[in-house]
Amino acid sequence: MAETPKESQKKKYSARKFDCTRCGAPIEIKYPGASLAISCPNCKVVIDISDQNYRILSKYFDKTKEYDPIIPLGTRGKLFEKTWEVIGFMVRRDKLSGYSWEEYLLFNPYYGYRWLTRNNGHWSFVTMLKEKPYSSQAALSRVFVNRVDFRDNNYKLFYSGHAVVAYVFGEFYWKVKTDSEVWMTDYVSPPYMLSNEWDNRELIWSRSEYVAKDVVKDAFKIESMAGPQGVAPNQPSPYLKTWQTMRLLWVFFIVVLIGINVVTASRALNYSAFRQMYNFTMNGKTNDTTTPVFELLKDKANVDIILKADVDNSWFYISGELVNEDNGDTYYFERTCEYYHGVDGGESWSEGSSTQNILLSGVPGGKYYINFDTESGDFRSIGDRNFTLQVQRDVPNAANFMWSFFWLCILPVISWLNMRHFEVSRWSESDYSPYASSSS
Repeated sequence: MAETPKESQKKKYSARKFDCTRCGAPIEIKYPGASLAISCPNCKVVIDISDQNYRILSKYFDKTKEYDPIIPLGTRGKLFEKTWEVIGFMVRRDKLSGYSWEEYLLFNPYYGYRWLTRNNGHWSFVTMLKEKPYSSQAALSRVFVNRVDFRDNNYKLFYSGHAVVAYVFGEFYWKVKTDSEVWMTDYVSPPYMLSNEWDNRELIWSRSEYVAKDVVKDAFKIESMAGPQGVAPNQPSPYLKTWQTMRLLWVFFIVVLIGINVVTASRALNYSAFRQMYNFTMNGKTNDTTTPVFELLKDKANVDIILKADVDNSWFYISGELVNEDNGDTYYFERTCEYYHGVDGGESWSEGSSTQNILLSGVPGGKYYINFDTESGDFRSIGDRNFTLQVQRDVPNAANFMWSFFWLCILPVISWLNMRHFEVSRWSESDYSPYASSSS
């Protein structure tokens, strides 16, 4: 896109006609004085209408594909509360990749020129900028930088390359011709995109705003319009607001959860109700052993039965029951302590533990005792060993916190993954993707 002339106040334009200097077909200039180039609807040459002899700027070659604009020239439509007429159509392509996009030139006698671009079925409304964006990295001249700032928004570099005019049709405000090219950079901050274009004569900045397909379709009364493909560089993410809200809620509930856990832990009695050491014979069994009676304070609290056995390349198994002396309520448990270690290939290894915890939840207060049986195995030595049985009452339980944390994270993680997948898709066609390792 070339720089627009100064946007006029209310101005009257009278159409002017002339014959094509190549094929003789009649051509009508709808906005003489505002337009500098026009294409012949018959032979497709582009003519300089500022030249008295109507000099041909570029010719149309039969081998070149003739593009069919979705919005016919002369169509009027209302966008952003203003009525615009489509007076020009242009197709440009990236010189290196050959990827092409469409640009529709809009005109309003009161407000001047705008552009409507179509990229993979995605639409953007483009306005030329009089003020230049700012970058802390370098002066914004004929170089590109990674980030620019404009009107309190930060834009990231998305594209840089040569844009070549592949096809023109209609009336234009500068002397456009096919095969002309400019150096171009795009910076995105959805729903906006800043574009910087320059050649040997001028440098131009413009800002694009994403427009939904249905808005364009309704504005210009288009009966059929193909849907967009993929994600556009400046397309707003449908998941971003959900993730931002979810993130705030997640932080709030995590803080509440931590607070509850801290208060619960501070109020826990966490005392030893019973502790005693017992002997056992390796590779033997003990049956029907009963501990002395002990008291569990506090109504409805957990009980942590801690088992510590003298095992070394051996195992120790206990099966027991915690019994309420008053009503006979019984809580069964079993656990194995096993610990093995050695050297393999010059490297030390170990597995298992000599200590095990058995957590029983919601045990009422009262007087209790434990009945238990044990069994052990070493298969290398025999002899007496010992184990310790300890009952800890009302201990802080990290498992409850971890499970609560896990369930609180499910929806935020899903929301973040949706948002990230959308952003990775957005940047998948960019050489400057911050997700390069994810999208590769």
